[in-house]
Amino acid sequence: MPVSVDRKASEPTASSRRMSRARPDEWDVPSFKSYPRRWQPLLRLVLFTATYALGVRLGAVLAFPPELVSAMWPPSGVALVGLLLTRHREWPLLALAAILVEPLVVGDSHGPITSTSFVIAAGNLLEAMVGAVLLRRLVRLHPAMDRVRDVLGLVGLAALGSTLISATLGMGMMLSALRLAPSDFWPSWRVFWVGNAMGVLLVAPLLLTWLSRGLDGWNRQRRLELAALLLLLGVTTQWVFSMPPTAAPPATFHPVTYLSFPFLLWAALRFEARGTTMATAVMSSLALWHTAHGNGPFAQFAWHNDSLTFLQSFLAVASVSGLLLASALSERRRAQEEVSHLNQELRQSLQTLAATQATLVRRERMAALGELSATVAHEVRNPLGAISNALAAIRRLAPQTAHGPAGTLLVIMDEEVQRLDLIVNDLLDFTRPMEPRLRTQALGPVVEGALSASLRSGPSGINVSRTLDEPLPPIDLDAHLLHVALTNLFTNAVQAMPSGGSLVTRIEPETRSGTLHARLTISDTGHGIAPEVQQRIFEPFFTTRASGTGLGLAIVRRIVDGHHGEVTVDSAVGQGTTFTVWLPCASAPQAAA
Repeated sequence: MPVSVDRKASEPTASSRRMSRARPDEWDVPSFKSYPRRWQPLLRLVLFTATYALGVRLGAVLAFPPELVSAMWPPSGVALVGLLLTRHREWPLLALAAILVEPLVVGDSHGPITSTSFVIAAGNLLEAMVGAVLLRRLVRLHPAMDRVRDVLGLVGLAALGSTLISATLGMGMMLSALRLAPSDFWPSWRVFWVGNAMGVLLVAPLLLTWLSRGLDGWNRQRRLELAALLLLLGVTTQWVFSMPPTAAPPATFHPVTYLSFPFLLWAALRFEARGTTMATAVMSSLALWHTAHGNGPFAQFAWHNDSLTFLQSFLAVASVSGLLLASALSERRRAQEEVSHLNQELRQSLQTLAATQATLVRRERMAALGELSATVAHEVRNPLGAISNALAAIRRLAPQTAHGPAGTLLVIMDEEVQRLDLIVNDLLDFTRPMEPRLRTQALGPVVEGALSASLRSGPSGINVSRTLDEPLPPIDLDAHLLHVALTNLFTNAVQAMPSGGSLVTRIEPETRSGTLHARLTISDTGHGIAPEVQQRIFEPFFTTRASGTGLGLAIVRRIVDGHHGEVTVDSAVGQGTTFTVWLPCASAPQAAA
């Protein structure tokens, strides 16, 4: 008759953060950062030993007669997780601790400790080592169990594969020590193997998923939902498995047996692997406990061996189904997130491409306009010079023409020549390469000079408010070019208020893209600019004035761009216009133009 209980040993569980996905031999358990580095391996060893001993004690409680082999051996999952989450150099100490702890804890309640007990413990540890190596090398297991291959690898390689080693070695030692009758070998071997497999299926995923992430990413509402799920599942399982066994035939089951499955689906859909492993652990604990005491739907069989086998099959199917569903949902969620991320990147790329294309088109237009403008200016300037000289000669040779209708015509011709000369100068300024000669100096005096120059020829009745003494670092600027640009802006503001108004200019600091800038605002209370005009206001040759060239604001933008700055306009019809110029301070790194 079989007499012995032989516990299945496994290996270090380590309370662990996330496994590094770089190389399998670099996976590590929690770093215990608050402790000195030299003490961290010892702390992991103590934590593993305590967890393993607790698992052995729980496994001993689940040893059912007549085989007295545990229906679920938690240390097999603990050992596998410990080896997966620790580095190879820590394995010898963890293995020694597991081999010593298991016989001591088991022998305390199941008779004297013998050499067979240590051999069985070593076999259980060998099982965990083989499973850990296979999962590391072949599957490259993610501790979050968020891939279908992780679940299949855990089930096939660790739960069903490596546990054959410990079952065969353990039962073989029992048989050779005459502690097991030959006729009881295969029934005991089956329970031993399935018990270790159940430990891997139920305990390892629970530890891996919760040690890797814990409650990360769940808000208070989600945590309360998980607590409610576990409570309802516990109540349901308690009710189903606390029922006394019935006298029905062995093939008859109550449908209430499967009342726990909707809760497992809930856990997988809402909480993925972490919720599924926790729900499976709650259901399995209550089911094993009540079945061990002869209650529940699986306690109705004549032979307890059959009862145990059906219970183990039920729990295994529930665990694997829940994990597969959870991992498939995790992969689907990650795929959706990746697609969403790629779509966002694509949209950004398209926006960047559109902006780049618009810039290239604008530069090509500018280049074409520049060539045309240079040609026109060159061809027009010579005739203008000839006309101007001819007018001067007429006045000198025929002074009497300065009066009467002829004088009026000469004045008109002179004004038009000056206007054309101004247009030619604007064209030349626009086409001429503008390379600012930057010098570090204060911005306030340059703004003050441009403002004073614009007010000399402006209408009266304009109330000027200026705040130009803000404490700012100096600016790298070309005073001459910036004077031209700002004079243009101030002149536009003055001309927008022919009957008077308010002109407000201010300099203040502002941080843009991590760089300190000087923010210059020029506001008027003039007639304002329509939205459709604002979109084209900086385009060359676009103007709404009968006498304008449409090059003033285009030149302003070129000068500001040459200073690595930016100029914008904000206006409302009938309420006025505000031009804003940003220029980087000299003490801050300049952005690309």
